[in-house]
Amino acid sequence: TTVDDANDLELRKRDGLIPTDAAIVSDELVIQKWIDLDYAAYRRNQPQIHRLLEKVAGVASEITESYHLKFLHIGEDGKGLFPMFQTPDGDLPLNVLSQGTQSIIQWMAHFLFSCAQYYDYPEDLEEKPAILIVDEIDAHLHPSWQRRIIPALTKNFPNLQIFCSTHSPLMLAGLSEGQVQLLNRDADGRVTVSRNRWDMAGWSAEEILRSVLGVRDTMDLTTASEIDRMGELSIKEALTDAEATELEGIRSRVEQGLLDGPPSSQVESFRRFVKEVYSRQASGSEASGRTRPRVRRKENGSS
Repeated sequence: TTVDDANDLELRKRDGLIPTDAAIVSDELVIQKWIDLDYAAYRRNQPQIHRLLEKVAGVASEITESYHLKFLHIGEDGKGLFPMFQTPDGDLPLNVLSQGTQSIIQWMAHFLFSCAQYYDYPEDLEEKPAILIVDEIDAHLHPSWQRRIIPALTKNFPNLQIFCSTHSPLMLAGLSEGQVQLLNRDADGRVTVSRNRWDMAGWSAEEILRSVLGVRDTMDLTTASEIDRMGELSIKEALTDAEATELEGIRSRVEQGLLDGPPSSQVESFRRFVKEVYSRQASGSEASGRTRPRVRRKENGSS
């Protein structure tokens, strides 16, 4: 029937793409496809294929920010053929670029080559509907590059639907309500899914870490532990001399860390966190009728 014929054609088109099974996708396959397309562009005199190869580097450049990339040609040495790129460091082959740059180029090429092949290399490829699925899309990338991935993709491919996994708060900043699917395990070990209930435009990385990813504080564990201990000691009804000495020592170290560590823009955030610790501890002490800490001082040899 007509429907069956259409389904068969669709399956054949999909089967002919670069392999999409994660177990068989390799960098070599993408590079070989790049080489084949470059040759086909010259042999068939198809400018849209040239633009496709240039588009990979063009979109990658929007993500890599000031590290501009431009596809030049297919190079050759004793080991074989390879794509050559113009970069701020000179003309370089793909395999000597940074791991992050290679990663972007690889998955961008895999996506664009497959999409172009599916639609038979159209002039308006950027406008075609497509789905992109990438695991750990921010892997190996500098933080300033991570936050550019989604804007670059949505700008260049307005009809693209993106599914990607990440642990980076910078990847989530700017997303709309319901776009983040947060996976957690409950007490029984089952995976649960929740969605962001607010637009995340204007959110800082620290706010996302705390409110979405469940990282209560973003400072080093030693300082966070000392602040917790400071809160515990501060709500005790009375302190021994040893506890009073410990408390003063912690306060001194935390204050010095505040002066030497975070820049001025983070000081207020740091102070708010300390205040939150005190507030949590104080809530518990009020419930049990405790008062502000007093130090039991020794008098005449007795405590």
